Amino acid sequence: MIYKTIIISFSFVRGGAGVSAARFNHILSSNAQSYSVDLIHQDNAGMLQLFKRVISFILVKFQFDNNPIKHSLNLFSFKPVLKAFENSKDTLYHLHWINNDTLSIFDFGKIPSGSVITLHDEWLYCGAEHHYSYNDNSKDFIHGYSYLKKGVLGIHWNSLIWSIKYKKLFHRRDLIFTTPSRWMYNRAKSSLILKNCDVRLLPNPINTDIFKPYPKDDAKKYRRNLHIDDDCFVLVFAASTKKYNKLKGINLLYDALKLLQSKKLKIPISKIILINFGGLKGDAKLYSYRNISIGHIDNEIDLAKIYSIADCVVVPSMFESFGQVSAEAISCCSPVVCFDTSGLRDIIINNYNGLIAKSFTHTALCSEIANIINLPKKIRLEMGNNGRKHVLEKFSYPIITKQYLNILKDASELKKI
Repeated sequence: MIYKTIIISFSFVRGGAGVSAARFNHILSSNAQSYSVDLIHQDNAGMLQLFKRVISFILVKFQFDNNPIKHSLNLFSFKPVLKAFENSKDTLYHLHWINNDTLSIFDFGKIPSGSVITLHDEWLYCGAEHHYSYNDNSKDFIHGYSYLKKGVLGIHWNSLIWSIKYKKLFHRRDLIFTTPSRWMYNRAKSSLILKNCDVRLLPNPINTDIFKPYPKDDAKKYRRNLHIDDDCFVLVFAASTKKYNKLKGINLLYDALKLLQSKKLKIPISKIILINFGGLKGDAKLYSYRNISIGHIDNEIDLAKIYSIADCVVVPSMFESFGQVSAEAISCCSPVVCFDTSGLRDIIINNYNGLIAKSFTHTALCSEIANIINLPKKIRLEMGNNGRKHVLEKFSYPIITKQYLNILKDASELKKI
């Protein structure tokens, strides 16, 4: 039997959620004997859909809640999604990132039975915010959002949007929700919206045939093409994150690098080379370091090359739903330095495949960066090998494919109820 399957995501090329959705599509496309796959996305949506998104974008600005993370109202639906729901009897649906008005909150009741919904952030069980505020101990997503909340000015969209999602989803026992990390699984199961729903752990898949160590001779040649000496220490990080987004911690990384200049290291500062990707191209100084900005990378093979020439990759995020960069980096045998937080706990094991800073401070991050620089090269190589082993055992395509197909099998059974 061949299952007709429709995968829905705002994009299959933009953002971590889009990349993940494309990888799940790859899994099903590789199982063509059992699944035929169609994709619905807004990568080529017209001006009318853009106009709807602009309206939602403007309206959400009437709320001020001191949470710098992205907020979404999702007041409108992308018409092809609703049309696809009309003939749902013999179709499986996998919904990924449905924000940017891909699926309206008012249409959540139209999601067909047996659909799989993957959470790429906290938006589905929170209000309008995509991650609950890290310094808010109220835990409204657990107890419910009151409209009259201290510290929220203007229209309290968080409360209004949460109330609609609660009414539409709380009773849905015919859907399967998946989370990419144990941290998010625990948060989802503690939420008032999803606590009684079928929530399962399904990590994002990593293609270990692409994200693998670059051959040593080729890696040396690639370094030399960038005019990096063999005795330099290469530190890689993603620059695509917004500098002022506290959750991504890029400001903490910059402060840590500034402080690092005063630390006692086994190599001179002039031998520490920074490489970042995702921002604008360039080769300039950042404090006392040479900072090579590779720019946006579309090709995963090129991204794997950058990970492979790194002596370490730094991921300074305060929250990660999964930790795509970390998983890809250790799959390329590059140890990671990060904070002890959220989805990264599934990926980075302290002193095994990387080093973990215990507190969200630039001093703690700086200490662990200094520690990995001062580690013997042999230990760093062992960490890198451990990292690849961890990915092969937990996040590789064969492992995730088995979990994913089992979930789809259960989803198909739900459609028969």
